[in-house]
Amino acid sequence: MRYLVGFILLFTLSSTAFAADYRGECAIAFHGTSTLHDFHGKAACQPFTVSKTDGVVDLSRLTVAVADMDTDNSKRDKKMREMFDEKKYPVITGSAGPVALKDVHGKVSFKLKIRDIVKPVTATVTNFVETDSRITADVAFTLSLAEYRLKPPSVLGMIRVGDTISVKATIVLSTK
Repeated sequence: MRYLVGFILLFTLSSTAFAADYRGECAIAFHGTSTLHDFHGKAACQPFTVSKTDGVVDLSRLTVAVADMDTDNSKRDKKMREMFDEKKYPVITGSAGPVALKDVHGKVSFKLKIRDIVKPVTATVTNFVETDSRITADVAFTLSLAEYRLKPPSVLGMIRVGDTISVKATIVLSTK
C-alpha cells in the first residue's frame, strides 16, 4: 500500500510538472499601403486554450473574426470586409500545430487560411518571454493579397491598396 501511494504521488507530481493549461489571446496590428496613403489596422484573435506538455504547446487553431478587423475608417473597413467576403468566410485561421518552445526563437512556421486558401507562412519571433504563469511573444510576417486571390479595394479605380500587408501579433498565454 505504501508503494502504491508513493507511485500515485510521484505520477501526480511528475504530470503537473510537465503539463499546464493556458488561456490564450493575441493583439494584431496590420499595415498596408495605397496610392493615396498608408493605413493601419488592428484586430484580436478569438480567445483560445492550449496545453503545454513537456515544453510543447499545440497552436492548432487561432482565429480572427473579419468583422473585428478595424482601420478606424468605416468606409475602408466595409471594403476590406467585402474583399474578404466576410459573410461567406467570417474568420481567418492560423495553425502552427505543436510548437516546441525551445525552438521558437527566431522563426516559426504556420499555415494561414484566408477564405478557402491555405498558405504556409514563416514568421519572425521576437520578445519571447516564458515565466511560470505566462508566455508572451511577438510574431511578424507579411502576406500577399494576390496569393490569397484577394482583389485589393480601390476607390474610383485611381486609389489602390498595395498587395503586401505587414502583420504583427502579440501572443499572450496565461495560466488559468
